[in-house]
Amino acid sequence: MERQKVCEIVVNGISVTVVRKKIRSMNIYVKPPDGQVRVSVPTRTSDRMVQQFVLSHLGWIERQRVNVIVRHPVYHYVTGEIYPVFGVPHTLILQDGKTKRTCGVYKEDNAVIMTALPGSTVEERKVLFQKWQRRQLHDVVSIMMHRWANAIGVEVREWHIKRMKTKWGTCNYRAHRIWLSLALAEQPIACVEYVVVHELCHLLEPRHNARFWEYMTQYLPDWGERRKRLNTL
Repeated sequence: MERQKVCEIVVNGISVTVVRKKIRSMNIYVKPPDGQVRVSVPTRTSDRMVQQFVLSHLGWIERQRVNVIVRHPVYHYVTGEIYPVFGVPHTLILQDGKTKRTCGVYKEDNAVIMTALPGSTVEERKVLFQKWQRRQLHDVVSIMMHRWANAIGVEVREWHIKRMKTKWGTCNYRAHRIWLSLALAEQPIACVEYVVVHELCHLLEPRHNARFWEYMTQYLPDWGERRKRLNTL
């Protein structure tokens, strides 16, 4: 198992998690949902070198922190919070349930109604909400996946939904298996379709080369606009 040394330093007022491990170059990340800065560096890198590295990327860090916090708000799943459902804002209404069997989530007009046990925790309400999101996304993607797989002429042996922090989707070319991010349940339908087509085209060409983008243009001519919308929301 790889040994890592983790410590915290403060650079220009920003708390930075430093991970020293067996790598050759320094890498910097801004993590959702609160914009935590994390730096991975070679084992023998000094604190001074880390500080200089972070200082040289301050502008980028600040831009990424704003973007991450806006795109990954912290929810408490209480009445009045706004949640995007396939790109459309919905207001949450939280109500008490008498038993676990009465707990759940459903949509009504521009509201999402959540029934949870009195005194439920944020994590318990989050689980309820994400189960509902998963069902919503599964219903939408099931139709898209079947239609587009037939149109493109590829076989999808299996596909799944899971929480993913940095990707909208992944494709295992050899296994013909696709994974989609649960976060797509918050994105417009056109953006969800872009990700589905993108991953299906990887069953024709696993790399992001000219051939791959030719397939994307052939099957989804406005893919560029959809991708831009997905990555700026």
